[in-house]
Amino acid sequence: MWIWIGFGMYGAAALAWLAVFAAAERRRQLGGYQSLTKYAAYIQFMQDKSELNRYGYAQRLKRAFGPFAAFALPFNAMALLGGGALFLHVAGPEAAGGLILWAWPLLGLGALAVHAVSAELMSAVPTAKGTSHAAEWLAGKAAGRASGLLRLGGQWALAAWMSLEAARWLGQSWQGWLGGSAAAVAAVALAVALALQGLVCLAGNGCFGFVQRAVAAVQIGCCLLLLALLAGALWPNYSLPSILPPLGQGAGTGAVPLNADWALGALLLWRLFLSGGAAEAAAEETVEPRMRLPWGQFQSAAYLYTGGYVLLALAAMYAASRPLGGAAGAWLHPVSSAIASSPGAVLALDALVAVSLLGGSLSLLFASTRLAGALARDSSHPALARLARVAVKRRTYDGAAMLAVLAAAALAAGSALLPASGGAQTAFLLALGVMLHHGALLLPLSGLLRLRRGQEHPALAPLWSPGPARGLLRWTAAAVLAVVAAAAAAISPAALAAALVWLAAALLASRPLAAAGAADSRSLPSRQELLQLERSHPQ
Repeated sequence: MWIWIGFGMYGAAALAWLAVFAAAERRRQLGGYQSLTKYAAYIQFMQDKSELNRYGYAQRLKRAFGPFAAFALPFNAMALLGGGALFLHVAGPEAAGGLILWAWPLLGLGALAVHAVSAELMSAVPTAKGTSHAAEWLAGKAAGRASGLLRLGGQWALAAWMSLEAARWLGQSWQGWLGGSAAAVAAVALAVALALQGLVCLAGNGCFGFVQRAVAAVQIGCCLLLLALLAGALWPNYSLPSILPPLGQGAGTGAVPLNADWALGALLLWRLFLSGGAAEAAAEETVEPRMRLPWGQFQSAAYLYTGGYVLLALAAMYAASRPLGGAAGAWLHPVSSAIASSPGAVLALDALVAVSLLGGSLSLLFASTRLAGALARDSSHPALARLARVAVKRRTYDGAAMLAVLAAAALAAGSALLPASGGAQTAFLLALGVMLHHGALLLPLSGLLRLRRGQEHPALAPLWSPGPARGLLRWTAAAVLAVVAAAAAAISPAALAAALVWLAAALLASRPLAAAGAADSRSLPSRQELLQLERSHPQ
């Protein structure tokens, strides 16, 4: 009966995702919004540029992202294959079964509320600062800057976590096949991965967009292939009870003890729904961002909810029925028997997990360069001028890209100083990124919650809106963000201390500017100044 209750929860949450999406699409149609892409690319570009100029920003970055890129950026940041592999590896097939069956639908409902609020803000503010720009209007300029800095720290932490876990995965696989030190291989892999990601960010959004589209296509195709292989290998003996043993009945009985793996496994599941602001940071480089980015992020999260549940459940059933035997202890190793037990297939699956994680890390690092450049652009501090400088030919923030790589490397190196036992290293960067990301979104959300019922901020005119359900979704999102952040703090006290230090630094960086009074208000450049900037960065 409990299994069917879990299925019912999953189905009800899936219907809720569909209902919210349908309500937002209906309000868009009734609102009279008309896309200009069907007329000519130049007409749509002028529309996007005029919306950006309305906020006092010149169009200096190249608009090269289309509809699939708008989907691929948040989808890759969620890293279903890599994140799912880490989840099943940490939680184990037995603990993973209960979390997938019962925790996944609840987390999916929370993610629905969070993505609905993010999409609403994203469709109202088509700038690279995204929600932090909305926080300036809703809660003050100091809150907006603090939100941006918290988001920036969260992106660096999650990117460092993904790169580090991908390097460790490759190191364990190397050790299992060729011997040697897994730690040494992981260190080299981490350095190479961060260097390559930095080069892609420096190459501009053309190269980055190609990589992101390719990684998303590979992940979607491999997810479909794995679903077919797992379903065929298990047919006709699908046994959900095999992944749901009794809890906490002592050692040696086959039961699963209630330990930290459950909490960390649930946090890893929640992380699968986090895009980390990868979509909103591309607002100044996407064609028709007010429509494509919020719809792309919400759809990617909805697809991950529906497809991820089936994929992870089948993988947990397969792993429970066939004990793990790979030297690296990877959850995908048993799948090799469905591909004629080919050792090359196991290596390919390990490489797929690493590609998924590195694709997510690249998506977040690139987003952090755009956010850092946008924050520096609004600052009058001379030391930040280099971060706001756009390379004319490659249309990218060179200084912000180098800063992002160095910050991710420093965070990864710092986490390596923690004890390796008990999952402290894995939990530190993950919990830190989750807490900072949630704090960044709670600031504008608190401003939305202070509005009276039926009242909206005059500067916010969202194209994506769930209608009458938005009040409930906002309160649900705030509660979920606060609860998950508290859980992350309980899992890793070291991450809580680091998050508090970053929060204090963010508030300190925002306070002097806020205290400057009238001087803090950024004067909008004239039309002539915007045109001069745009002439130096022709499209």
